Amino acid sequence: MVLSCVLAAACAAGPSATSTSAEPQRATGPNNSRQVAEKPLVTLPSTAPGSASWTPWPAALHDSRHSGASTFTGPTTGTVRWHRKLEGAVTAGPVIGQDGTIYAASNGGVLHALDPATGTDRWTYDSGHTDGGDLSISPLVLPDRTVLWPTPGAELVALSPTGRPLWSQPLPGQPTSPASADGHRIYVGDLSGAVSALDVMGAGGHRLVWTVQVGSISYGSVVTDGTGRLYTTADTALVAIDDHGDAGTVVWRADPHDDITEVSAGLAGDGTALLGTNGGREWAYHPDGRPAWNAPRIITYSSPAVTTSGLAYVGDHTGRVHVFDIADGAEAATYRVGPGQIWSSTVLDRTYRLYFASQDGHVFGVDSGGTLLFDLDLHAPIDSYPALSADGALIIGARNGILTSVG
Repeated sequence: MVLSCVLAAACAAGPSATSTSAEPQRATGPNNSRQVAEKPLVTLPSTAPGSASWTPWPAALHDSRHSGASTFTGPTTGTVRWHRKLEGAVTAGPVIGQDGTIYAASNGGVLHALDPATGTDRWTYDSGHTDGGDLSISPLVLPDRTVLWPTPGAELVALSPTGRPLWSQPLPGQPTSPASADGHRIYVGDLSGAVSALDVMGAGGHRLVWTVQVGSISYGSVVTDGTGRLYTTADTALVAIDDHGDAGTVVWRADPHDDITEVSAGLAGDGTALLGTNGGREWAYHPDGRPAWNAPRIITYSSPAVTTSGLAYVGDHTGRVHVFDIADGAEAATYRVGPGQIWSSTVLDRTYRLYFASQDGHVFGVDSGGTLLFDLDLHAPIDSYPALSADGALIIGARNGILTSVG
């Protein structure tokens, strides 16, 4: 019955009209020479912040570890390539396929596959649900170009590269962003506090392998490095789960008693897992559940971006981006451009240029030394996690329903 409804919704959806800017716009605001680093990175890491994936930006925060880092160069000016008005707020972050197609969903319950050059629809898929969105709900593009979309209903839908429905998997609650390290074993959490593992097979097949209940509610998406260990946030805790192939087991649960946990975790290369809370600190844990360190900070809705070089970038409600050393929690750098709260997560290009957005509608580009590259006003609060394309564009959505490509 669920699959039939999904197929009917898909058949009803078709290409829609687009609204793009006629002329590119330059960012307004501070002079590009303005220094915004309260404490810049003194020494740039010798290694890149992220590693290559099968598409330029296949998932929320780029990969299954939430590195938030591209292997490509991002924009250095705030020139707008195009604006695109969708049918609802763009809360979930966009992702990008192998051919550059941008996949972005609105809170109106429609997934758009967009041409990267113009922002026009290549196809759309209507889920039939309009229950709103969350920061941690974005599609996942697999190596074979299948798109897995956590719909506003309690199901994960697989779509072909042309938008044709392949299968639908009911879940205990509304799913958050799926994660996969190999493109075959898929992990997906949901708002009910459950985590499920699926195997995606050839010819459009799939199999639900296991589901475990880790809490009563979760707004975070799963992170993993492909070793069989995965993490999620539930209630006020960070939860570690081991995948035994045919079953999943909760290994440990760490609750710092620091108010609720509303953001996804980050997973560093050395196995350190980061937990952001709505309380007063950022928490880090070793793979065995022992506390690694904690750092004072104020409330955050911004999931940490954890680089392969051992840094963690976290935005907070003062408008600051803190950069922590994963090894000991020392603050390696701090950036602040404006007073707006940062709910959208930070992302990095291959040269450690930093991009983030605020609740007062501004999108910022900052180089590693703290020089402001651009300040672009999108005139609406920004929740969406941004994505970076292979051709140097920053793709980001706003609460007014406008998706923007910044070149």
